[in-house]
Amino acid sequence: MRMRFDVPLAGVVFLVATLTACGGDAPTGDELVLESSEAAVSCQVTQQCTNTAVSCSSASGICASGADNGGWVQCDGVRTWCPAVTACTCQPERHSVAGGGTHPRCAGAYLRASDSARAAAAAQCPRGVCNAVEERGECFATRESASAEVFLTFSCMGPPNCQ
Repeated sequence: MRMRFDVPLAGVVFLVATLTACGGDAPTGDELVLESSEAAVSCQVTQQCTNTAVSCSSASGICASGADNGGWVQCDGVRTWCPAVTACTCQPERHSVAGGGTHPRCAGAYLRASDSARAAAAAQCPRGVCNAVEERGECFATRESASAEVFLTFSCMGPPNCQ
C-alpha cells in the first residue's frame, strides 16, 4: 500500500534544493514530479591558509571546506588544498664571513668583531643562521686601541620561502 501526502509545490522545491545543496540525493522517478524549474543554487567557499587563502565556487550549490591537513575547499567534487608550508631546515651549503672590531681592549674588540661577522651572516641568510662556528683571529693591541678579527662559518636556514 502506498501512502500519499499532500505537500505544497514550494515545499517540494525547497526539499529538493536543500538536499542538492547538502550533497544529498533528490527523489527521482514517480516519487516527485515538478512542473516548474528552479534556478541553480550557487555557493562559494574560502579557506584561510597560512600564507594565503584558497576559494572556489559552484553553480550547482555543492561547496564544502575543511581544516584537516592544512585546509581545503571543495566545489562540485573537486578539492583544492592549501599550499604546503615548508618548514625551515638547516641547509647543507656552508658560507664564511669575517668581521672586524676595535676597542680599547682585545676582549671588547673580539666582541665587536663577532657582532660584525654575525650581522654579515644574517644579511646572507634572511631565514636565520644555523651551525655557526666562530673562530678568533689575532688581536693587535696598542696602548690606545685593540683591533680583532673573527671568522664565522655557517649554514643558512632554508629554503628561501620557508617558515
